[in-house]
Amino acid sequence: MKKSRISAAALSALLCLGCFCGCNKNDESSGKSSEKESAPIEMTSENADKPSEKDSDAPGENQGEIIVPDEDSDEYDLGSYRISPNGIKLYYEDSEYPPELIETLEKYFLSFSTGDFASYKECIFPSYIDTMESYLQKNFQYGLEKSFQTQCDNLSVNMGGSFEITRIKAEKPIEVESEEAGAEEFLDNLDSFFGQDYKESVKNDCDALRYMTFSIMAKDADENESLLVSSFYILFAEKDGKYYTFG
Repeated sequence: MKKSRISAAALSALLCLGCFCGCNKNDESSGKSSEKESAPIEMTSENADKPSEKDSDAPGENQGEIIVPDEDSDEYDLGSYRISPNGIKLYYEDSEYPPELIETLEKYFLSFSTGDFASYKECIFPSYIDTMESYLQKNFQYGLEKSFQTQCDNLSVNMGGSFEITRIKAEKPIEVESEEAGAEEFLDNLDSFFGQDYKESVKNDCDALRYMTFSIMAKDADENESLLVSSFYILFAEKDGKYYTFG
């Protein structure tokens, strides 16, 4: 059975969400945080990846059964998860978030690990692509594709080279009054960033807004797993049954 190297401290960190990372006009990554931990331990995935008696069918066609780790597993405190077709462990409550939203979040972050700009654009709200492209060209004389590549490079540097997404955890935001209030604040920040009334155009052009918190774990070329993005707030717009994000 193949073993993976995972930091116990990184596992603990994934349990703790809630640090606000807002839009920062001087930081194109919008405050994405990363964190690497030392002292890895050996952990066999034999028990962690085996469905327990509590498993049930997932609502999403592209996601597998719910897996509940055994109580003696190092992953038990992380809670139940599903494994996507890409092999990524997805931690979320289906009563809170539809699988289609989680699949978009997964595709969004996979685009950074693979440098796939086309996939990235498919996850981004259409008007944001045009607005950000104009903003970047006007203020920095380069476009969205270069900005995307810079984010890819930054994440790669944080991981010491190439990396592979292993876990995505999504939760309700805990440091805002409500999901609606969080969405309003996020869009207000975009208004300030772009220097225009962008919020109303988004609200008029989508069916719903979803505001959530997520964390990402990844493994490097040596199979060491660590926390890549911690407690980041993200906004999704639902339009015609599809989900898009901003950033």
